[in-house]
Amino acid sequence: MKQVHALERLEQGVLDDAVPLATLLRQVVVIGGRASSRALQDWALQELKGYTDPNVELPDYRRCHALIQTDSRSGAWEARGRTISVLDLPEGARKFVSEEVPIAFSVGKLQAMVSSAKPEEPIKLSPPGAAELARIMTYEQRGRGVLVESVYWSVHISVLQDILDQVRTRLAQFVAELRSAMSDGSDEPTADQVHKAVQSIHITAGDNSPVNVTAPLAYAGQEAEATATAAADNQKRRLWPRRPQ
Repeated sequence: MKQVHALERLEQGVLDDAVPLATLLRQVVVIGGRASSRALQDWALQELKGYTDPNVELPDYRRCHALIQTDSRSGAWEARGRTISVLDLPEGARKFVSEEVPIAFSVGKLQAMVSSAKPEEPIKLSPPGAAELARIMTYEQRGRGVLVESVYWSVHISVLQDILDQVRTRLAQFVAELRSAMSDGSDEPTADQVHKAVQSIHITAGDNSPVNVTAPLAYAGQEAEATATAAADNQKRRLWPRRPQ
């Protein structure tokens, strides 16, 4: 039986959309380890585990624009998916929440979200401190009897699909760069060839695209309301100013 080398296996998988990205990225981790390429390993591991470290920059392709929406009600009406402006947010929140959304989930999580989402319905992602933000907005509208139940980004499924496609495309570029550098008959790239391939397609842990993620994002299903993550609260500091007494 012919031995299938690591690069050949990766090349076959990249060209087969049925092969999960997580499987391909694990192969890249191994290739990066053999070549002592920390940049390649870091990038692949971040994609596998998610960009959970607030000190690690997000790649450009993981930043997107989305509508800011709220679910709210009063005694006389109910409004779901109401689009608001950044200026409708409390002043202290505007530096933390904008229409630019950092997507920090692992590729496995993204794939699961895409698979379970309904094409006609947006995916709700919660900004940092979303629960407290909703409470402040409710307080500010107390004279009208409005209850703001949740604040979230409304993200179309195509945005997440594009992120997954961008990762696969970078893997294809990586393989192509290696193949062009390797001599005929070579089965495995040299360490120097791996390093040059990583540099040529700009695969780094942060992709030179600074985005400061102040807290992980939370995911809510199509019927569920977006809820805030507890990470920021666990840091024992408030993202928003205290409500007036």
